[in-house]
Amino acid sequence: MKITVVTGEGQSASLISEFGLSLLLENEGQSFLFDTGAGEALLPNLKTLGIAPEKYEKVILSHGHYDHSGGLAHLTPREIWCCPGVEDPQFSRHSDGTVHEIGMPQDAFLAAKNSKVTPLNLFDYIGYGIFLTGPIPRVSPENCGGDFYHNAECTEKDIVPEEQALLTTDGTLVTGCCHAGIINTLLFCYKILPELPIRTIVGGLHLKNADEARLDQTANIIKQFKVKELFLMHCTGEKAVEYLKERLPQCRICTPELGETFCC
Repeated sequence: MKITVVTGEGQSASLISEFGLSLLLENEGQSFLFDTGAGEALLPNLKTLGIAPEKYEKVILSHGHYDHSGGLAHLTPREIWCCPGVEDPQFSRHSDGTVHEIGMPQDAFLAAKNSKVTPLNLFDYIGYGIFLTGPIPRVSPENCGGDFYHNAECTEKDIVPEEQALLTTDGTLVTGCCHAGIINTLLFCYKILPELPIRTIVGGLHLKNADEARLDQTANIIKQFKVKELFLMHCTGEKAVEYLKERLPQCRICTPELGETFCC
């Protein structure tokens, strides 16, 4: 699979940086946009990178948070794959007690109405060497998200149940924020496809605020599954990346730059 980092954090002389994630995936002659970033950087970066519109006519959403879905407002994709619930209200309560709306922006939601939306309730093969997990069961007790809610009053807890990941037939696992947790994600993929070894993980692992116990759990599961490469970005966190490099010397671990293209 060939992957280009279209939007994300980081410095670039020619690309717009933003908090969010969007990856162009090219596999078996087909192209997919995996997440769309927060919105403002997507189209300018696609243009600067010389990515033709027909390459992002197919969109896969990992979950509904604005930093992964906001760019939909500027697109007219032919098809969108997502899990039920991506459009549900979503809020985050910060450490200072303030509450912020973090769900899919209304203009992105309205733009998606013009596309063929394929809702996924189960692990499924969508063709072109790609599986989508659909909603990932929460088996592991790992802390997978943040202080998230479905209402501004913060009385309805949100575990981001619509989170999904992408898995290729040659063993590349792509995540958005991995709110389902990398342990749950790997165990679920193994349960469905035990014969398919996962050799590469790409994307965010939501470890920015993880304590050492969770980092240790993460390192152990990656070692257990004999993953060979980690391309980490977005919400993984520098501290987590350094911890995993130290714990997993046998694994190639890197942090792709904004605009970088790599193969896995």
